[in-house]
Amino acid sequence: MNEKNEIDPRLKSVYENKLDKTDLYDKWASTYDEDLINDLGYVADQKACEILSELVTDTSAYILDAGCGTGLVGGRLRSAGYQNIDGSDFSTGMLAKAKDTNAYNNLFQHDLTKPLALKAPYEALIAVGVFGFNTPSFEHLGHLTDCLVLNGYAVVTVNGKAWDDNNWQKRINEFSLYYPNVQLHKVVTIEYLTTDGIDGQVLVLQKK
Repeated sequence: MNEKNEIDPRLKSVYENKLDKTDLYDKWASTYDEDLINDLGYVADQKACEILSELVTDTSAYILDAGCGTGLVGGRLRSAGYQNIDGSDFSTGMLAKAKDTNAYNNLFQHDLTKPLALKAPYEALIAVGVFGFNTPSFEHLGHLTDCLVLNGYAVVTVNGKAWDDNNWQKRINEFSLYYPNVQLHKVVTIEYLTTDGIDGQVLVLQKK
């Protein structure tokens, strides 16, 4: 973590909200991409997609972009040649923007603090900018891995400031106690919000 780790007010209003954040994201959807990329130097989507592409080389694999927001990740994956991408988010405003990217085969509303019933689990999953402060939290990672086929990969980012402030490292050290059917392959430090000097961690998980 860099010394400059103060959170931008736009992010702070979301991170510190312990209640329903749907309205906040619905209102932010129209300027979300511009705010994150141009003002805050957001690069987590790029870094996470690079990691996923190294793990999943089959571009016909079925992938879920969990907490897809406006579709930044889906757009990157589609540009990289992936053909079967679905997206989920709890904000209808964000989903409307994601639809405009034409990156997704299917989009649906879902709250990641709740289980997701699937008829056909995904071969890979990516969740960028979703985990860190408040909810969803470490206890909800299982809702992601439950969406995977056996041996399927999940690439999950965690905001670096939240990693420190909320003691994620302690939970990760005890990972196998909470998730015996999931292998934690590695934790990778990435650039996250470059303007604010905030890094991030990427969890690479595989369903066993």
